[in-house]
Amino acid sequence: MPPAYHELRPSPRLARYVECYWSREEGQGTPSHCILPDGCVDILFSTQNREPVSLTVIGLMTTPLRVDLTAGLSMFGVRFRPGMAEAFFRQAAVLSDRTEPLENFWGSAARLLSERLAEAAGPQHMAGIMEESLRPLEPPDSVRRVLWHLSDSALPLDRLISESGLSARHFRRECLARTGVSPKYLRRILRFRATVERIRAVALNPAQPSWAQLAAACNYYDQAHFIHDFQEFAGSTPGRFLQSLRTQSGLESKNDEPSETRKSNRLH
Repeated sequence: MPPAYHELRPSPRLARYVECYWSREEGQGTPSHCILPDGCVDILFSTQNREPVSLTVIGLMTTPLRVDLTAGLSMFGVRFRPGMAEAFFRQAAVLSDRTEPLENFWGSAARLLSERLAEAAGPQHMAGIMEESLRPLEPPDSVRRVLWHLSDSALPLDRLISESGLSARHFRRECLARTGVSPKYLRRILRFRATVERIRAVALNPAQPSWAQLAAACNYYDQAHFIHDFQEFAGSTPGRFLQSLRTQSGLESKNDEPSETRKSNRLH
């Protein structure tokens, strides 16, 4: 039985900060499950056979992570929008590629939250508990307004910053302090995330995608730039990633690799 995954929308009060609440139930388990960078920070509550295991914060990821998800594992998460976790705990920037107990940041409030989540009737109830618990530390400022729009790769970064009234140097410093990475690096991760979503969308179509067109649609300079970035954040080529998706769906193709990758493989 495949894992059951669901998402719930946050309330309007938190919609600028929280992308979604999500839950995942493992039936038979998923060995070597691959989690890809998405520019987000998550709070994760886990139980094993309905017994609480942990309440953690998963920081912004810059590399793929493989984990074994065991049968009977249940997860409930809060996925913050890119750059927005800092509105709820100041130390978000130090969490890059790390997982820490939420108690390290929220103290006794995290222990109480864990107890309430353990007693919840289900994901909808858990989402309601998080809605009560999440209170932004300060009102939105100019930096946060720019961060809200970073995922729109069609908008030039320089234009976003200038329209906010900030200098490029000041915004870079603030972005590093709030997310742990520079604006350009965060935008690269967000562009990669959008690219992965496009590849997932074409995976069920057995036809060979136009990698050059996909690279252009995702605002890469060229196909080689697209392949390089994808390999950095996914740990595999776009073609191998697509092939793995098709294998899971019962569709396979021997010609999924972009031509630039096939050329490189022949040279090595």
